[in-house]
Amino acid sequence: SNKIGAFFDYSIIIYMKLPKLDLPRFLNVRTDRRVKNPSATVVMIHGIGNTADAWNDVINELPPDVRIITVDLLGFGDSPKPTASYNVRVQARSIASTLVKQRLFQRVILVGHSLGALISIEIAKRYPYMVRGLILCSPPIYKNDSESSLILSSDKILTKIYKVAAKDAKKKPEFYKKAAKIAKVAKITSPSFTVNDDTLPSYIKSLKSSIINQNSFDDISKLKIPVHIIYGRFAPLVVSGNLKDIAKNNDNITAQSINAMHEVTNTYTPKIIKNLEKMLKTRE
Repeated sequence: SNKIGAFFDYSIIIYMKLPKLDLPRFLNVRTDRRVKNPSATVVMIHGIGNTADAWNDVINELPPDVRIITVDLLGFGDSPKPTASYNVRVQARSIASTLVKQRLFQRVILVGHSLGALISIEIAKRYPYMVRGLILCSPPIYKNDSESSLILSSDKILTKIYKVAAKDAKKKPEFYKKAAKIAKVAKITSPSFTVNDDTLPSYIKSLKSSIINQNSFDDISKLKIPVHIIYGRFAPLVVSGNLKDIAKNNDNITAQSINAMHEVTNTYTPKIIKNLEKMLKTRE
């Protein structure tokens, strides 16, 4: 059965031999709303620099018979901040290990935003018995050099910007910490977005290893589970053409644009709820 398969897959995660600094860690669980006989379990994964509190408004609108779990990603919020790689593989293993600790063996629907969307794709790729479907908000999915033939593609321009930002953040940490505070006050970012002495190293490493260096375009194209992508028309970090291509070439994937920016706001919430309800109606 799927549950047995999930348990077997989880067991491999726990006992597999990994490099010392690449071990999965248990993450801080901010929400675990348990209900009797849940219709589904939804795991929500926040974006870079945020915490699980970014999902608070969405949680309040979810059906009452759904179990909800939110976690702080490795390096953010109250989760561990080790000297280690912060690529999507490590994040995916840490989330899977944490779900085992929460005694979760039901297949889940993953709702991921930005970096959390890329991690959701990685979880679905690595642990297919674990995932029932994906809802991805503003995923920064970029083609790598071998997939993009355009010399000045949006992918390459954004990747270049990220590289400069990561380099500058390391050299000028105080500037970036102040900029993060200003962005929060101006409501450009989520209220949970925080870049300080504790999270700046994790931010830079996540930017380099998960967003700049990624294979998400290829990985999501191969998924065989329901995937729905929601992205803001005014989201500067999203390459809409990539998302349209992904949906066009995989019958399991749909994509829609909304009048929104990059962060998950109230505009995203009804779309998330609507597509979650669709996934709940599909048979396991």
